[in-house]
Amino acid sequence: MKLEFRQFISKITVFESTDLVAKHCRQYLEEGNRLNIAFLNAHAFNLACRSPSFVESIMASDLVLRDGIGVKILFKMLGKEPGHNLNGTDLIPILLTQVYQGKKVALFGSTNKELTVARQKLESQNVQVVTVLDGFKEPDVYVQHLASLEVDLVVMAMGMPKQEAVSKMICETYPNISTINGGAIVDFIAGKVERAPEWVQKLSLEWAYRLMKEPKRLFNRYVIGNVTFLTRAMIVKLSG
Repeated sequence: MKLEFRQFISKITVFESTDLVAKHCRQYLEEGNRLNIAFLNAHAFNLACRSPSFVESIMASDLVLRDGIGVKILFKMLGKEPGHNLNGTDLIPILLTQVYQGKKVALFGSTNKELTVARQKLESQNVQVVTVLDGFKEPDVYVQHLASLEVDLVVMAMGMPKQEAVSKMICETYPNISTINGGAIVDFIAGKVERAPEWVQKLSLEWAYRLMKEPKRLFNRYVIGNVTFLTRAMIVKLSG
């Protein structure tokens, strides 16, 4: 557990604003690099403790960002500056409209219904979506689907750990295709999942708002999971 937490902490790049992230990504891409972006929240740290393959997927990412108050608490415990909270729900739309404007984008994940709505909304913002695929295929299907297409960026919306595993496979197969792991981003864009009020977001309590909306589905992740994460964080702190 200590090893996984330390590995993940060392992999996270801290930024002070979303604008700085966008600038970093733009410069990185202008230099001819592809970019595989992942987000680490408390749930991701918990997954790492039981899934070596998930750890491998994260460590293979080009840019890993801190997501959520849980990881902020962990950073504070260890005397590290946590920087700005960077979740995919806020950041991905910014990257799509400011960094990947004019690029060819694929959406992988969620359901066909949500994909259709999300695609329409993104295209209305001049995001060029060239293909979509629901999130219930076998991993190799997504890799094969890209073989005959010209795609610059794949937005992954399957949830952890599947999206990170598929993202790693895509980057290993197609060196010029970027990926970004966005969890429920398609559902948010499509309007299936409602954002918390802005004041709740500012208090870093959106997880509690989502739990209230979907208690049965999210209880283990947000109640049991958060307690487990904080316990592990304390153990890591005390163990030095």
